Amino acid sequence: MTAQIDGVITSKVLTQAADKLGEAVKQAKLAYQFCPGSYTCTALQACLAAASAFDHYVEELAFAYSAEWLRQFPKIIEGGNAE
Repeated sequence: MTAQIDGVITSKVLTQAADKLGEAVKQAKLAYQFCPGSYTCTALQACLAAASAFDHYVEELAFAYSAEWLRQFPKIIEGGNAE
């Protein structure tokens, strides 16, 4: 029972984190498009790096725990690029 609860909590936390990171990337892209500069570029790069690290972390979790649902978890940055 505890494993199921932990799985549900982990799923919710990962989903919320992915949503927040995805929104941060989206906002940083808009900021850079609206006002390209060193500050907005750095903010976008930081968001993309965080999203990429998160995607990598989820992949490692899926491998370590053989969790199929984690393998199906949507990536924040599809195809490994920022477009």
